[in-house]
Amino acid sequence: MSRVNLRLAHASTQTVEFFWNGRALQGRQGESLAAALLANGIKTFAWTRKSHRPLSYSGSYIAGVLARVDGVPNVRLDLLPVTAGVRVEMQNCWPSPAFDVLRLSRLIPASWIQGGFEHTNLVPSGTALFQRWEAMLAFLAGVAKPAERTGEVTVPPGRYVSAEVLVIGGGPAGCAIANQAASAGRSVVLVTRGHDLGRFAHSAGQPRPVLDARVQRVTGVEVFGAYREGELLLGAPHDPAQGALALEADEVVLATGRRTCPPVIPNMWLPGVMDARSTLIMAHEQAVAPGAQVVVVGNGDEAALASRLRELGVNVVAVKPVTELRRVIGRHAVTAAMFDQPVTCDALVHAGPWLVDASLTFQSRAEGLLQLREQRQSRLRRVGSSAEPDQLLPVAARSRYQALLCPCFDVSCHEVEALIEQGITDLEVIKRLTSCGMGPCQGQPCWDLLRAFVSARSGIPLDMLPRPTLRPPRRALSVAQAAGLADVVEPLQ
Repeated sequence: MSRVNLRLAHASTQTVEFFWNGRALQGRQGESLAAALLANGIKTFAWTRKSHRPLSYSGSYIAGVLARVDGVPNVRLDLLPVTAGVRVEMQNCWPSPAFDVLRLSRLIPASWIQGGFEHTNLVPSGTALFQRWEAMLAFLAGVAKPAERTGEVTVPPGRYVSAEVLVIGGGPAGCAIANQAASAGRSVVLVTRGHDLGRFAHSAGQPRPVLDARVQRVTGVEVFGAYREGELLLGAPHDPAQGALALEADEVVLATGRRTCPPVIPNMWLPGVMDARSTLIMAHEQAVAPGAQVVVVGNGDEAALASRLRELGVNVVAVKPVTELRRVIGRHAVTAAMFDQPVTCDALVHAGPWLVDASLTFQSRAEGLLQLREQRQSRLRRVGSSAEPDQLLPVAARSRYQALLCPCFDVSCHEVEALIEQGITDLEVIKRLTSCGMGPCQGQPCWDLLRAFVSARSGIPLDMLPRPTLRPPRRALSVAQAAGLADVVEPLQ
């Protein structure tokens, strides 16, 4: 645990006591639980499923921020504000975080567990023994212990929202298209996952966009699925006490922007690696730096990002193109970034390559039985940066340093290379053989990393490698929220 103070000068002075694995810590008003833990020098929030590697707040891998909060498992620490007395526990450890026997799994040779424990040939599926085997795996992964809350579960009623135009995304591009439609006399609903408009843009130093008063604004909601060829969309509030939304509109516009994807580089999953969006929001809104010595890499945006972080008080020690990054150095957390020469650091922030979240468009136009493929035009229209083409992901050359394509399930490049040598290049088949992308991240960015890697190693062009099936729900939806939609969504006859 580090003693370095990562709180910035504009941090709140109002302290909040909370508990991590039974230990009392001090947070600050306005911090998320993830930021508060980082500010207290805690870098590891979770472990990978097979080899028990450390995971943390990265903005890329949801598994790194899942923990047990007040007895409820699988709560996202980056979305929950720190509150007085809240108790947070690491959940994928046994018998306790202080004495975790599961760390011994690091001693298991990687070749023994390729494909995952779930794919073992020792325990055939469909047998009673396999059911016990799966129950044991869930227990060892820390996800089998049910919530401690008892009593009747409250089902928040779902809401039905309709308009002529539905805009998904509350950034500058989304607000501009919503204002344009409202000025033309059309009814408009804008849905954004943030609680404020233009959250990322404002954290980057831009003014907040202004939304026409005639536009109905829905904040704090993640649109997680497109059904019935994109005519019905569903959204889940980050607050589980609120009901889910059923959304319908004559025209659906995606203004969701792009996300920065970690390149296929060894150790890019280590605690201390963060994406640009998570870093900027944490530094700007919550006044917590990603590290004491920060390296920024990018695909053309690295200089602007580094300048903004320095304005916020973050100590940026190097700024480099992401294509020059060879690997990240560290065993349990980032200790350096290797370019032509190593640069000592405890955090690495990546601003590119930039990719579009393809989930909603895929779901709106995919067809098939055993494997869905994008086979028709989507009725969802993209605007702003979300309409721009994806940037190419750098793929590290072969070396003794293996990169992970899916940290949640410890799927390595070596494991996928072995399948490519057997002539297996279909990404859906590789997904099923390795479990790549089958964790809580649901394939993003893991399938983008897999796609780039298979293309680089096999020579197959990217456009000839369709993504595996991007099924809804893309983000967390509680059972109670799903039940609340029963009264607002008409079943297909």
